[in-house]
Amino acid sequence: PTRRSSDLDHQTYFQSIRVDQAHIGSVILDRILEAWMREAILVSDLLPLGVRTMSELPHQWFWDGTEHVDPAKEARAQETRLRNHTTTLAHEYARQGKDWESELRQRAREKVLMRELGLDATEALPAPTRSEEKDG
Repeated sequence: PTRRSSDLDHQTYFQSIRVDQAHIGSVILDRILEAWMREAILVSDLLPLGVRTMSELPHQWFWDGTEHVDPAKEARAQETRLRNHTTTLAHEYARQGKDWESELRQRAREKVLMRELGLDATEALPAPTRSEEKDG
C-alpha cells in the first residue's frame, strides 16, 4: 500500500480507539467516579465546599496519546491549527494524552529557571540522540 493509504488506515484505527475511549469513559469510569463521590460525600472536607454530585465536579479522562506516522508533518499541521485558531492548546495537549494546564505550568517553571541560569532557548535544548544525529 502507498503511504497515503496507510495514513488513512491509521486514521480509521485511531478514530475507533477514540470511540472506545469515550465509551469506556462514560460507561465505566464515570460510574466508578460517581460511586467514589457517594462515599467521598460521607467524609468531611474531602470534596470542595458545596460539591454533592458529579455534575458539580468537572472532570476529564486523559488517555495516552498516539504518535503520528510523520511527526514533522504533524508538528507543522499543529502549528497551523494553533495559528489560525482552529484548535486550542487544551485539545492539542489532550491528543498527546496530557493535561494542558499542567504542561503550561511546567513550561512556565522551565522558563523561569532558564532565565535564572542565564540560558536562552537553544542552550536549554536536549542534546540529540545518536539516531537523530545519523538522520540529520
